[in-house]
Amino acid sequence: MPTILTEHMVHNATQVADRLHQALVSVLQLPSVQGRRAATLATELNVGRMTCQRITKLGKRPADAPPPGPRLLGELPGVNGLRQFLDALARTGTPSAQLGEAREAVEAFDAFLRTIDLSQTAFASALRLHDAAVDPQQLRDRRSQLFGAASAVTGQSADVTVSMMAIRPNDQANFNFEQIAVRGYAGMRASGSAMPIRLPINMAYSDYRNVTGDEAAREPQQLVESFCTTPLPSIDSRVIKEQHLAHLVNPEHIPTGEPFDCFATQHNQWNINAPGPHKAIWLYVDYPTRHCTFDLYLHHTIAAHNVVSADCHLWGTSLLAPPEDLWMTRFADPVEFTRLGTGTRGCASSAYARHQELTEHMFQSHDWPADEFVGFRCEMELPVWRSGLCLILEQQGT
Repeated sequence: MPTILTEHMVHNATQVADRLHQALVSVLQLPSVQGRRAATLATELNVGRMTCQRITKLGKRPADAPPPGPRLLGELPGVNGLRQFLDALARTGTPSAQLGEAREAVEAFDAFLRTIDLSQTAFASALRLHDAAVDPQQLRDRRSQLFGAASAVTGQSADVTVSMMAIRPNDQANFNFEQIAVRGYAGMRASGSAMPIRLPINMAYSDYRNVTGDEAAREPQQLVESFCTTPLPSIDSRVIKEQHLAHLVNPEHIPTGEPFDCFATQHNQWNINAPGPHKAIWLYVDYPTRHCTFDLYLHHTIAAHNVVSADCHLWGTSLLAPPEDLWMTRFADPVEFTRLGTGTRGCASSAYARHQELTEHMFQSHDWPADEFVGFRCEMELPVWRSGLCLILEQQGT
């Protein structure tokens, strides 16, 4: 089983490596060493040529280069090789005082390996696994591979998945919250797939309890035709689980694999009893998508008493655990969370050129004043298919 390095281990390794690097570079500047090729040193010191090559390589780094970091511990000779090199310098006349810091750095290297109970080779292998788990580019590359595989399996993919909604208090007798929303895809492709393309409603939770259809009065979705591809995709009007739950898109007018855009809007009213201090709204990644943007606009009277955060989770590892159980379902790759500010002035997105225009349309088409709302955004490039982006509201008092 591979060893998993903790951040504390990597931090300590970095300190050990930086100290070794500094000490050995100083040794390479001594008159008995400076300017000599590895082969020459190996002959003069009677030390292995590979040992000398690994050490003298440090002297070839640019002076302004950043420290090599913990990887150095896997690139240098082992502890015994470093000791042999320093002992040979001492035997050939280098004063012990000039080697003192290097010897102490080597002993610190030895103590570090003993502390984590790994050989130098095992540490280097574990460090490669650690880097693969935390390096942003490697994480992106793996998600890109997942995107390609999921697209091939499902026969569907989108350039952008967009979900946006606004929520405000409702003072009607039967409802206490009101919502408008837009959901859709830009650059959706479908080829040879039997799976329907849905425009679903985001799931909402109140104190870990699913807000059910009985608590919501949902009006039928309406296509936002000015943002859809022409000719418009056809809509299957069948009822699935609940009336008006989601549109099903049949891209029968779109050539196979040809990208198309499709967005729908909806108005809902909620009657949520005892909503509680913890609320969450989820955007599930139904289709492989290159970019996902989820915007939530809260009426200023709601935003003033809630702290909003974002997360990305595995969808449905356990039906018994609340969705916000971070220790159980959270992905290591964080979503990008942004406070958009008041109104729609700061809501443009590089992922979808018409994002701000679409947001303004959502407010204007329902005659809601955008300047009464504060926006929050979570987004992710190449989210894992069938994961969920979550915006969490924690009430902070009245």
